[in-house]
Amino acid sequence: MDYVLLAIMLSGSMGIGLYFAFSGGRQRTKVEYLLAERRMSALPVCMSLFATFQSAIALLGVPTEIYRYGTMQVYNIVAMFLSQIIGMVTVIPLFYPLKITSIYEYLKLRFESRVVQLFGAAVGVVSSISYMTIALLTPALALETAVSIPLWLSIVLIGVVGTVYTTLGGMKSVIWTDVFQTFVMFLGIFTVLVKGSMDAGGPEEVWTIGKATGRIEMDATSLDPRTRHTVWNLCFGSLFYWLSTHFSQSSVQRIVSIKSMKDANKVFIFTIPITAIFISVNAATGLVLTAYFYGIGCDPLEAGYIKNQNQLVPFFVLHTLRSLPGVAGLYISTVFSGALSTLSSGINSLAANAVEDFLSKPLERRSEKMILTVTKLFVFMFGAVVIGLAFLAKEFQGPVTQMTYTCLGATNGPLMGLFVLGATSAQANSIGALAGCSSGLLCSLWLAVGSFLYGYPAKTLEPGSTINCSASDSVEDLPSSTSSLLMYPDNDSLTRYLANTTLSSTRSLEDTGLWIPPEHRVFSIYDLSYVWNPLIGMLVTVVVGFIMSIISNHFLAKKPNPEPKLIFPFCRPCSKSRVYALETEHQMETIGKA
Repeated sequence: MDYVLLAIMLSGSMGIGLYFAFSGGRQRTKVEYLLAERRMSALPVCMSLFATFQSAIALLGVPTEIYRYGTMQVYNIVAMFLSQIIGMVTVIPLFYPLKITSIYEYLKLRFESRVVQLFGAAVGVVSSISYMTIALLTPALALETAVSIPLWLSIVLIGVVGTVYTTLGGMKSVIWTDVFQTFVMFLGIFTVLVKGSMDAGGPEEVWTIGKATGRIEMDATSLDPRTRHTVWNLCFGSLFYWLSTHFSQSSVQRIVSIKSMKDANKVFIFTIPITAIFISVNAATGLVLTAYFYGIGCDPLEAGYIKNQNQLVPFFVLHTLRSLPGVAGLYISTVFSGALSTLSSGINSLAANAVEDFLSKPLERRSEKMILTVTKLFVFMFGAVVIGLAFLAKEFQGPVTQMTYTCLGATNGPLMGLFVLGATSAQANSIGALAGCSSGLLCSLWLAVGSFLYGYPAKTLEPGSTINCSASDSVEDLPSSTSSLLMYPDNDSLTRYLANTTLSSTRSLEDTGLWIPPEHRVFSIYDLSYVWNPLIGMLVTVVVGFIMSIISNHFLAKKPNPEPKLIFPFCRPCSKSRVYALETEHQMETIGKA
């Protein structure tokens, strides 16, 4: 039954791709293939954007994050909410009226420079490929744990299915398969949450265990930027991570495919409750994991049943839901859906970058059929590249949420800064744009690599007990009930039970007394929380870009004079009267005579 449900999900996704390949205009024009003829409505595009950026990374990463570090992660909901509001007054009014296919066409229009366009597109391609690689690797790890299918086979399976239906069906296929996959994801996460909560003793027991083990924490308000998660860095720092996703090709390409600006605004509004529910359910699942594994007295990571913390959730699903035929298959389908949506959206967007940014000149006089053929070839090629990179990245051990922030923060922050620079300052020019974005990239990459190599390890919460784990390393030999937990129904007894539990020898630095809180350590920039990386990259890009623009404008014969439509609406009043508009003495004399 597990395999049947997985086959239904994969064949359903493939079927949608085939349907749109042979219906409507049959993807015969570039506008239909890449932009769905600009006729999409708000709800399906909303679900598509949600599925793209809340992929298998969140499905596996958020519960694991709660299990290892606590519930501070849920403050991402606040950051997401603020980013949607800001996106409605920046991204939509700036990009939608331009009717562009690639977001990097804006850079050419704004800075009047083909070099800036190509530079931005190259950075965007690297960012998208990095994100898709992690998103494809994550469910492969899950499948390897849950049903013992080799890692390489699951990577190829997801990669091939996603690449084929995206190549055939174009943007319509991507959006409507995302809708289908969104329903699968929500069905899967609610099923796991409800059944897992029942097996862990009910919501009250889950909450009690969460409090007793320190997982439930909502009041970390330290101002030290080295503290991994606080109210401030999650609400403010993560805001720029979420905002950077709006300044991406995948996001803008869907926004401009909508039939009206009013519907485009609805997309951002509808995304708020969908994403908030999704994050909340996954966070609650992390608490269920804690209650369940503490209850049976066996932490699978500490006991060695799994080797990678990103495998914790699928291991839990296999163990707690194995008595219900098909439910484990439903969850694996859920994780696959998240990966497929991210992969299909990404390779479709990368193909748009290839034909609109890198090959626009060679293809400008070619037939529509030729352009479409080249576009489909690029979709297929990018799919193959991501499959190969996912296989090479299989040894990554860190939390997938942090891996995503680090990879995307190192590129998306500076890239967003490039757009912010151009859309806020009329004085910004191509020299400043290139200098600013290059500086932002170098700074972000330096911080990302430096923190990985030299950063102080974050404090993890107390691991679970291994007292009831079997020496056979077999999931079948694990205890299958929480009876040991339910023997201690009152809070004091429960706390004593947890405190007296025999732990494995693998203990955190905090437990052994070696871990030093941030306020007691010598300051190191490599210890900064990963949450700040996108903001730092953006700020460096904007500040350096603005300063270099001001300096270089004194030596340029042609001063920047962007059209108002290329500036954020709220910045346009400040850019209407500029000395740079008077570019020649002839203009000044004419105005003087008038």
